[in-house]
Parts: sequence; structure tokens; C-alpha cells
Amino acid sequence: MSKNFEIQELAIAITAKNLKPTVMTPDFLKYTGIIPEDWELAREPVFNNVVVQLFYKTGVGIVAQPNSVTIVEVVGQKTPEDIQIPKITQQLVEKLSQVEYQRVGINPRGFVTFNTEAEAYQYINGKLLAPGSWQEFAGAKVNAALQLSYPVNGGILNVSVNQANVQFPDKAMPAILFSGNYNYSLAGNTPAEKQQNLQQIVANWQVSLGTFQKLLNENFLPSTEAPKNISVFPPVPKV
Repeated sequence: MSKNFEIQELAIAITAKNLKPTVMTPDFLKYTGIIPEDWELAREPVFNNVVVQLFYKTGVGIVAQPNSVTIVEVVGQKTPEDIQIPKITQQLVEKLSQVEYQRVGINPRGFVTFNTEAEAYQYINGKLLAPGSWQEFAGAKVNAALQLSYPVNGGILNVSVNQANVQFPDKAMPAILFSGNYNYSLAGNTPAEKQQNLQQIVANWQVSLGTFQKLLNENFLPSTEAPKNISVFPPVPKV
């Protein structure tokens, strides 16, 4: 299992009053400069009053629902300078200044692989959880997942730990998936002040990621094997 855990995906999720998903058209995003003009969609967009889904060949996706929008990016081996979604989020917030922003989440996700499912199972049920009779009932072993919350850096860092199978090009491998949600309530007495606070939180996205990685490296990841670089979000078909 990996000690040098690396972020595989990053998502920024925003909650806002009066945010309509149908605003997020490909033309609007390009004409306003939120999305670069030369970006191409990886597949046909989903577009209706309930949800809008836009996935680009660059590995960036935008998913909008009533009162919320999530911008996600496949990170892998990208440097911080190459990661696009903080800038995209800031531009989106600037262009949609009329909505009332309420919360923002910085959500990193990644995993470490194991040689066998038994090893992955033992990691959760033997290392993270205390052994006991509760782990087995009626001849079957329990399937366990952890939900943890840490109040740090002015927000709440929620961490989910789950056993999963990751599909590589040539085989599937057992893995432990670590999903972070750095949840911030926006400070301010006016919509303008909350928008400014949102922009500051997004600008400091690397601090949130650094806290998440430090937590995992110091407390969850004891070995030295390098992590595999592969997406844990639904695959985007190539066109």
C-alpha cells in the first residue's frame, strides 16, 4: 500500500441559491471565458432542467443541478500549476455573481492498491478497526467503511474510507479508496462578502489538499509502494 499517497481527482462543489443548471451551456462557458475556446467535449452533454453534465477531453467535467454545481478534474501526475478547476471555479463565480453562494467544498479523491482482496479487507477490518465478534455474523464477514470528520483550518474535513476494485487497462485490482470533503460555510453578512470568501477559499485550495494528504500520509499510509495513477471517477469515453 502507498505511503506517498497522491490525489487522483479533485472536485470543487458549490452550493448557491437560485443557481439554475440550464445556465451551464457549452456556449455560455466558452463565450464568457470560463472554459477555453479550444476545449472539446468528450461526449454528448446531458442537458435538462434537473441536471447538466459536460465532460471535456482535458479531463475536466462540470455537473450542475438546481442550487449546486461541481467542477471535477482528473489530476493524476499534474503539477499544481497545470490543474485547471480552481481558475475555472473562480471565473464561474465571477460571471454568476447574481446568485447567493452558501457553501463550498474542496473534494480530493485517490486510492492505494493491494495485491489481494484479503489484504485490502484486512486493512480496514484489522488495522483501522478493532477485531471482535461483530465482524462476522451468520457465517459471513462484515463489509465495513469509515466516515470520519476533522474540524481543521476553519472548516470540516470529512474523510470516507472504502474498499473498492479499480479497473486498470489489463486487470482489476483491490484497493482502498480515500475520499475527502473539505466543507466550508461561507463567511459574510452580504452576498458580496460571501462571494469574496468563496473566492479566497478556492484560491487557497492547495492548503486544503495539503491537509488531506498530511492526514493520510501520517496516519493511514504506512508503507512505501508508489500509488497507481488511474481515475476513480466514471470514465470519460474518448471521441
